[in-house]
Amino acid sequence: MSDPSEGTSLSKTIVRLSEDVVNKIAAAEIIHRPSNAIKELIENSLDAGSTSIKLNLKEGGLKLIQITDNGHGINRADLPLLCTRYATSKLRKFDDLQSLVTYGFRGEALASISFCSHVEVVSKTRDEGCGWRAHYANGELVPAKPGMSSDPRPAAANDGTVISAEDLFFNMPMRKRAFKSPSEEYNRILDVVTKYAVHNPHAAWVCKKAGSALPDISTPAASDVKSNISLLYTPSLAAELLEVKETVLQPADKLGAKCRGWVSSANANWARRGGWLLFINNRLVESSKIKKAIESLYTTVLPKGASPWVYLSLEIDPAKVDVNVHPTKSEVHFLNEDEMVEAIVAAVHGALANANVSRSFNVQTLLPGAADPSEKRGESSTAHLARKAAPNYKVRLDPTNRTLDSMIVVENPSQVAVFTNSLAVDDRPSKRRALGPLGSAADPLEVEDEEDEMDEDEAAEGGVLWKAGDDVGPSKKAGGIPESECEFTSIQELREAVRKRGNPGLNEIMTRHAFVGVVDPNLALSLIQHSTKLYLIDHAALGDEHFFQLGLRQFGALNKIRLEPAPDLRELLRLATADEPGIAQNGLGAEQVVEDIATLLEDKREMLDEYFSLSITDDGKVEALPMLLRGYTPNLDRLPHLMLCLGTQVDWDTEKECFQAFLRELAFFYSPRPFAHAPSLEVPTETEGEVDPAATTQEELDHRLWQLEHVLFPSFQKHTIWPGDFLGREVSQLASLPDLFKVFERC
Repeated sequence: MSDPSEGTSLSKTIVRLSEDVVNKIAAAEIIHRPSNAIKELIENSLDAGSTSIKLNLKEGGLKLIQITDNGHGINRADLPLLCTRYATSKLRKFDDLQSLVTYGFRGEALASISFCSHVEVVSKTRDEGCGWRAHYANGELVPAKPGMSSDPRPAAANDGTVISAEDLFFNMPMRKRAFKSPSEEYNRILDVVTKYAVHNPHAAWVCKKAGSALPDISTPAASDVKSNISLLYTPSLAAELLEVKETVLQPADKLGAKCRGWVSSANANWARRGGWLLFINNRLVESSKIKKAIESLYTTVLPKGASPWVYLSLEIDPAKVDVNVHPTKSEVHFLNEDEMVEAIVAAVHGALANANVSRSFNVQTLLPGAADPSEKRGESSTAHLARKAAPNYKVRLDPTNRTLDSMIVVENPSQVAVFTNSLAVDDRPSKRRALGPLGSAADPLEVEDEEDEMDEDEAAEGGVLWKAGDDVGPSKKAGGIPESECEFTSIQELREAVRKRGNPGLNEIMTRHAFVGVVDPNLALSLIQHSTKLYLIDHAALGDEHFFQLGLRQFGALNKIRLEPAPDLRELLRLATADEPGIAQNGLGAEQVVEDIATLLEDKREMLDEYFSLSITDDGKVEALPMLLRGYTPNLDRLPHLMLCLGTQVDWDTEKECFQAFLRELAFFYSPRPFAHAPSLEVPTETEGEVDPAATTQEELDHRLWQLEHVLFPSFQKHTIWPGDFLGREVSQLASLPDLFKVFERC
């Protein structure tokens, strides 16, 4: 038998962990993922009294998190302690927790972020003449470059603070590999920002991806809760909400709390994530007890499987709330929890009881030619002797049937103006843009079909040319698009990556869907039906992926859209830079940016013409654009933005990244999304009472909707391998026929 003393000698001794290990462990507890860092930074901005908060993110916040606010700023003397653990301006002694009214109090958020990323802070108070820039790592000031001083340096800045955190979790590889994808992290961030924007309508909120011209979240300042709900969720949801007016929860002397909010009525059914917003003393928290109690209340008014949408804001006496129970402050404990939950449920029940006097249902009459449902099975004709599907599983729409309006092409207004003499050019300014002497929107347009005669020079160049404004309907050769032969390894890798991302379920939905209608063209939302299910889709996001794959499929063999008259490249870039305030804010000269990008694109014009069919002449004219989808005309208002992005967003030094970024920017240009801030290419006239050139006419709107329904959505059914991460996000199920039958059975 072994000596017991030997086991004792082999036991490990207790040692004190180093400060660096302790700080990294604490940071990992507080900052689980990028959305946790965003939440902490947002709360700091709100504590600073900000009325404008802007977020700029790269790769879901893993590569870059930048938040800009207009709060009171940080004093120069406080910067050395800014990222030090347990250094705070909101707490002096432990008893202060009982009267805490701010979001932060421990002084750990910025410290934790600095232990797992590279932090830069630029801040200016209203009393100081300039701002101060400082860099942090591991909770301490560090020099911006080796050999420089770590002290804060003067910097040009607006009132407020800009905090940038780069390479989040760069020193925690296991944590970084655990994230599924940047897009999932970005969606989590959008969820957090959306909820804080609803609760804080006094502030203007902007959240976008780095390099994107259009924000994913944008709300005005001095708004109200319901208006922000309409903007950030859906107007239809906001219309069905019931207000829970500010109520003192009873018994008041025991609970010391107030409740207010907005909840969905019996006619609303929220099927997506993010339908639960609970704020306690302005802090976004989770409470399973309150959530279960509210959901239990709604079981009496909603069908089985449906979920309510709830926003509640509780104001509880700080002395009765313990906020220091969770590292991320996502949970709180409060006194008299059971009584509090009952009082909250009573307040919500009161709002439902006062408004739930009727129910609304959408019904459809029997379509012409359909069999009478009252007809007995034995009386049907021999063609219907086969077993019929049950009513709750019967598909009542054939996606292969063609509608009458698909046979009547709604032409582009610029094309209509050419062939009709009833409308003079000066009567209605066209939105088709021209540059000064280069011509007007009414220049003749001709369709040059593949079977039309081409001169020998054009045929030798190997590209079929189409004039801008041509609209060829789907009735002309709606055949398949062959995949071009390409031996580039980068293109083969991109095509293989597209195939690997494909999802059979989503491919089945998109291949055999039936278009129902456009829900909101401004939000790019449409409805499609597949089998017995109804889906809400973001057709702009689907357009991005579809046109990217079309460009990848036809790489090196794209047809062309000829622009007549050909606009000047530098004029296009000037229009785009005039609409980008960030150029001047970063100290760049607009004319220099224009010249640099124009020179770059002119140097690459042979490659652009050969691979992408983007033709730029020797004198700097954009002669032709690539045609990704026959019969589909992109919004040429966005052409200046495309040229600018090709110069700023494309990595021209690396082959694969260059091709991928170019095709993504081209797909964004083609995608059917509104572009409200496009620079105007129209030459203004002095005619009194002239219509605003930027206004969208009814003819243009009809053309876009026709093109969307009869060209783009049929194209969605082929040539695209749809990625699985679109399900539940860009493609969301709204209703199911069997589930609707269950609802009617309950009624």
